[in-house]
Amino acid sequence: MDRYLLFKECFPQIPLCRDAFEKLCGGCEAIEDGDRGFALIKENELRLVCVPENFRRQGIGTGLVRRAEEIIQSRGYDRIFAGGFSSGLFIGVPTESIDAPCPFWERLGYLKTGGCAEMKRSLSDFCSADYDIPVPEGVEFRICPVCPELKAAVTAVDVDWVQYFDGCEVFCGYLNGEIASFCILGDDETCLISDGRRTGSVGCVGTVPKFRKQGIGLKMVALAMEELKNRGCEGCFIHYTHLYNWYAKLGCEVFLWEIFSEKPL
Repeated sequence: MDRYLLFKECFPQIPLCRDAFEKLCGGCEAIEDGDRGFALIKENELRLVCVPENFRRQGIGTGLVRRAEEIIQSRGYDRIFAGGFSSGLFIGVPTESIDAPCPFWERLGYLKTGGCAEMKRSLSDFCSADYDIPVPEGVEFRICPVCPELKAAVTAVDVDWVQYFDGCEVFCGYLNGEIASFCILGDDETCLISDGRRTGSVGCVGTVPKFRKQGIGLKMVALAMEELKNRGCEGCFIHYTHLYNWYAKLGCEVFLWEIFSEKPL
């Protein structure tokens, strides 16, 4: 079985090249049904289920999921997640929209717990000057070292994010010398839009509450994208977001919706 070709057949909207697919599958265990489909699991996460159209509605997908559940339960886990927040592949169940039902997973007993969008932006035609984003006088933007001031700003937005900032490059917006907004900058990512060309990302984008609704965060992301373009990135990946209308102001588009689902075992 050529899992990559089967993946491309099942998810044509995902522009992954083979090398990126193999890297993102690293550490996963495969469950196969001949050449009719496969699933990938890691710990208590069902990372991927692929069954091509001509083999669907024959119980193959159900069988793969059941086998995954049995293996995961046999290893002492009492819960299984469809996707997985630590995954470079899907972090949920791919779906047509954030509100779309997932009858296949619902029939198997999985409970919806949320959802998100995955977004992308081509950088070949990107120029931050094309977007008129007014910000207060005194705002500056630059790379910021990971320091107590930055961690305090991140904590003010989401304390769970602080763990992701150590060892990362961070781009910030400052107002009168104080950190107002921040984002993690990645300029050589392996992610769902890695198609063989250099791919960038902006992640954990946040604005300290007292500085919100002043355009600082949006201007920061625009300049961060321009920085990625200047470094040779041809695309920008926006991972795991609910702010799809906000990012759309910069020409970003949703290419994948995901529903978070889990099931007790």
